[in-house]
Amino acid sequence: MQEAGYFYVSKFWIAPAGKAALMAWLDTGHVAEVVSQPGFLWCRQVDLREKDADGCEAYLMIYALESEAHFRRYRADEQLAAKFAEQRKSFAHHLRMDRWDGPVVGVFDRAN
Repeated sequence: MQEAGYFYVSKFWIAPAGKAALMAWLDTGHVAEVVSQPGFLWCRQVDLREKDADGCEAYLMIYALESEAHFRRYRADEQLAAKFAEQRKSFAHHLRMDRWDGPVVGVFDRAN
């Protein structure tokens, strides 16, 4: 597997009323479409097993990319961003997101 040089992480909180729609969107196309963009290597979804005071559940989406340049091209694609915003409309009011991105600055593998 190719080493990632850059990561894009999205943490989201989803209310119970929007969970089914969000998960269906992620599972039936959104993640595959993002990972098919140039430079994306893979994505991992993590259930953080946290709930906030309103019962919203927390998840992470961790995307590995070849480089920051690939990430910048992805983020500059206004047409794709608009498409994803339109697709999120039915559950957006149940969703909070925080996003981070950055380069790999260290690799700490398990010793053999």
